[in-house]
Amino acid sequence: MARNLFGNTPDITRRSLLAGTVAAGGMALLPAKARAQAPQPRSGGTLRAVMPFNPAALDPLTGRNNPDFNVLFMLFDALIGFDPATLELQPMLATSWKFTDPKTLVLELRQGVEFHDGTPFNAEAVVFHLQRSMTYERSNIKSDLAVIDKTEATGPYQVSIKLKYPDATLPAVLSDRAGCIVSPASVKAAAGGNVDRAPVGTGPFKFVEWQDNTVIKLVKNANYWGDKPYLDGIEMRIVNEFNTAVRTVTAGEADIVLNMSAQQMAVARRDPKVAAEASPSMIYYTSFLNYGDGPLKDVRVRQAMNWALDRPVLNQVLWGGLGGGHCSMFPTGFWANDPTTENFYTKDLDKAKALLKEAGLANGVEIQTFTWADQAAVQRQEVVSAQLAEAGIRLKVTPAQPAQTMQYFLTEKKGHMLLTPTGGLPDPATTYDRQFSATAYRNAAKIELPGYRELMDASMNEFDNAKRKAVLYKMQRFVLENALHLPQFTSAGIIVRSPKVQSFAFGLLQRPRFHKVWMQA
Repeated sequence: MARNLFGNTPDITRRSLLAGTVAAGGMALLPAKARAQAPQPRSGGTLRAVMPFNPAALDPLTGRNNPDFNVLFMLFDALIGFDPATLELQPMLATSWKFTDPKTLVLELRQGVEFHDGTPFNAEAVVFHLQRSMTYERSNIKSDLAVIDKTEATGPYQVSIKLKYPDATLPAVLSDRAGCIVSPASVKAAAGGNVDRAPVGTGPFKFVEWQDNTVIKLVKNANYWGDKPYLDGIEMRIVNEFNTAVRTVTAGEADIVLNMSAQQMAVARRDPKVAAEASPSMIYYTSFLNYGDGPLKDVRVRQAMNWALDRPVLNQVLWGGLGGGHCSMFPTGFWANDPTTENFYTKDLDKAKALLKEAGLANGVEIQTFTWADQAAVQRQEVVSAQLAEAGIRLKVTPAQPAQTMQYFLTEKKGHMLLTPTGGLPDPATTYDRQFSATAYRNAAKIELPGYRELMDASMNEFDNAKRKAVLYKMQRFVLENALHLPQFTSAGIIVRSPKVQSFAFGLLQRPRFHKVWMQA
């Protein structure tokens, strides 16, 4: 049986479910007579979608950013799925899974599934994929699977995963990039195994072409094992400028635009021809900090930065009040969020200045910072910079495209800080692990502070949800006390769509699959 690691559905997920229903056309809110007369799903048509970020790659192993999933989950099924509104784990390519002992996870796989290239999905394909995830030199998810000691096909459609130590988060990890199974045949046929631009999965849509920073074209997978897509295809246009992206929908040139900000939502809501919608999200805006070197090695400097921010103002100015103006990594009401520490830092310039003085920086400090180059990101760094400057913390900012900023800061170890959205992971322990563990890609310092590992191991070794919750509350306090990052606000998932677009749901993780989306005539 699949283990639900998420306990009772928290308030935030119930609100998200309601928001998702509204996004799907509000049918559940209509009286019975109206529902009976509501249009039924129809097949056909090509959805013209828009997103503002060019993916880093369409290989799940080598990509980096959450918006990549706007395309990835159309091309790839994961071993384990999840309910987008509650994050409860669900069968997908694995029909069931269980821990036969604390260090052995056994997956029973779905039969009769084919990759887009016609090759069979089976246990051997899963073992190949997991081994590639752990050993491919360009893989960005090695740390996600560091717990694995050995994988083996223990039957044509059964995989046994032996662990180095107990890890209750592994099923959730297999609902993410590590579980998005790539065709072994496609990898073996590619030069150097590089399938960044030649993705072959088992998902509801098949890859056609990718014109860099312009469009990604997909076509319906007529042989899909699950519910067949209603759409004939999808053209995902890439428009980096947010206002221009929204205008493509208001002008009738596109059907839906994803990953918008509150500013675009406010503009779109004045247009009666489109629907602008927001739903709760696990994405949060923060700054990755290199606390292994330079001025941010001193916890007092990191704490000063946190005391300098006015998060409710950031949420209101940058997100129209739609997000959460606190310093937690999770939305208010989420089961792993401790409400007693979500406002651990509030604006206190006196504390910030005192900490800098104590650190020998009475005249302030300069922080070399990378940020994304789009309009919303530039506005965000300007507002954050202004708040930090009040405490004498000056940001020297270099804007670049998302993939480039990650390369500069996390791979080449340049600068002290990266302003970025992040999060959007099914298990909260994984959220901490991917940002703060020594092997995590997002941890530029590649170190762990004393006390972190004990909490991280406890959150992964504990299978009882109530006990895990207590550990995660302690982890939240540890991260805040040590100022391991610079959280600003939690976001909302914002889309603008034509009323013709039906049954779209962004969900808490902002990772749409599109196979149930249909176009009203």
